[in-house]
Amino acid sequence: MKAWFESLEPRERRMLIVGAALLGVMLFYVLVWEPLEHGVDTLRKSNAEQQAQLQWMQRAVAEAKQLRGASGRPAQLAKGQSLLAAIDRAARSNQLGDALKRVQPDGSGRARVWLENASFDRLVRWIDGLQRQQGVRVVSSVFEAREEKGRVDARLVFESGGGA
Repeated sequence: MKAWFESLEPRERRMLIVGAALLGVMLFYVLVWEPLEHGVDTLRKSNAEQQAQLQWMQRAVAEAKQLRGASGRPAQLAKGQSLLAAIDRAARSNQLGDALKRVQPDGSGRARVWLENASFDRLVRWIDGLQRQQGVRVVSSVFEAREEKGRVDARLVFESGGGA
């Protein structure tokens, strides 16, 4: 290879060296610089999105703390009222009585609830009312959309404020 290179005219050697240098610069740009620059741009965009999401979450936390502190003390079930009865009464007052298919105890301070063909809006208001007024919170939930718009089947597990 060295003998071949030295057999070239000086002008050809210079062109070959310049061409090799240009090829090296192009390879560096294509294989190193451009992918690195693309990665930095992607990370910048992702960082901006995550910052916006963090700010939204911080506002939501502040709002939740404000709402929780508005009553002065945490809501709880009325004395002598069972979790099952509170769930049933609140469902009926939120016009979910027909959708409420089954309510059963699930250990200490918990209840499993099945609803079919319930209005999603009423369901959300019902859950919110239980949380705010009686300290009953949802521990787990599964929602399945029905073909009719705004209607769902739901399986929920509730826990009273004094539950584990």
